[in-house]
Amino acid sequence: MSDCTLCTELASTTGKAFWNQPLLESANFVVLPSLGSLVEGWVLIVPKEHVLSMGALPAVLRPEADQLESQVRKLLRERYNKPIVGFEHGPSAPKHGTGCGVDHAHLHLVPLDCDLRSGVVPFLPVGQEWLPSGWIEREAAFRCGLDYLYLKEDEVAGLIAVSRDFGSQVFRKAIAEHFGRANQFNWRDNPELETVSCTINAFRECDNEHVA
Repeated sequence: MSDCTLCTELASTTGKAFWNQPLLESANFVVLPSLGSLVEGWVLIVPKEHVLSMGALPAVLRPEADQLESQVRKLLRERYNKPIVGFEHGPSAPKHGTGCGVDHAHLHLVPLDCDLRSGVVPFLPVGQEWLPSGWIEREAAFRCGLDYLYLKEDEVAGLIAVSRDFGSQVFRKAIAEHFGRANQFNWRDNPELETVSCTINAFRECDNEHVA
């Protein structure tokens, strides 16, 4: 997928940006620190092969993705002693606002002690409905040509909301609002490289602890 900047970065063997160097990886996924991290520990689970959203992920890869997500949630929970919130902005087509400018699947995992489902309401269409969701519901939304938002908080079943287009970075907007930084939600304008570096160092420390 030559026009996907993330695919190009992941395939590169030299000159790779430090935030695109995997913190962890499995056979088909990598864990990357998230640009625009408003809190330390904010990471992404990213398929190595190009797919537009997790709803478009081949079913055979789902168990591996679940296993890696569980591993990362455990690591983050132990490191930060906070609930871990997972979410995805799932576009149905390239260049949709819902995709936040990154047309390559990525699931966010964030150590975050807030009610994100309530916090995101002001940034959604009025009366937006949430329904229970797992892999099947995300796949169905993608196949029906609908953008989706996926949310999975600790110890709570996943939820999905669907629309033709939600607009950009709605979960980021809610998190920025929670921290009183409403104007700093955009990862392109506010990459938060210092926080990204702290996340990278935290994962290195965890690696050293496991080796020890």
